[in-house]
Amino acid sequence: MAYNAAIFKVMIASPGDVEEERNIIREAIHEWNSIHSKVRKIVLLPVGWDNDSTPEMGDRPQAIINYQLLKECDLLVAVFWTRIGTATSRAVSGTVEEIEEHLRAGKPAMIYFSNAPVEPDSIDTAQYAALKEFKRICKEKGLIENYQSKADFRGKFSRQLAAKVNQDNFFKVDNGENVFAGVNFNPPNSSIGSLSQKAKNLL
Repeated sequence: MAYNAAIFKVMIASPGDVEEERNIIREAIHEWNSIHSKVRKIVLLPVGWDNDSTPEMGDRPQAIINYQLLKECDLLVAVFWTRIGTATSRAVSGTVEEIEEHLRAGKPAMIYFSNAPVEPDSIDTAQYAALKEFKRICKEKGLIENYQSKADFRGKFSRQLAAKVNQDNFFKVDNGENVFAGVNFNPPNSSIGSLSQKAKNLL
């Protein structure tokens, strides 16, 4: 049966080395929808540069992503492993620029860092150093989450997404529970006054 629901877009922000985590985020969001959306009257819609941006000219690439996708998003989920990402003219990377733009707009963000093992020879030392510095800054400005494996990330993100949507006032919507608030069920000259008290209570 159809039902009305508020749609909240979730921006998935990440460099290119966490593709599996991006897929996990989408799966967790779809699972949240299947369990909670009908009761909460909320639908979460995952959005990311890898699937949802479209070709366009006339501005720098990150600016296009920002106004095509980011500006319409309500929650941002960022994930990092060994890379910070490609630098832009405004930030150390496109992912970092997305985080900064989103936070400036007063919207909530959830930031994750992977501690999963990696082949040392595969690490770009400059990228990793920049990532460590960004992580240090994040620790000073808020709460971040670390995870040890893909399974660990799946479990943590699923739980924390539910907590975020259930507890954050940003996601409070009118679910119809108060739809009759202030309605006068016994107006003057109404025939309801002739009903028994039991009938009134049932109404």
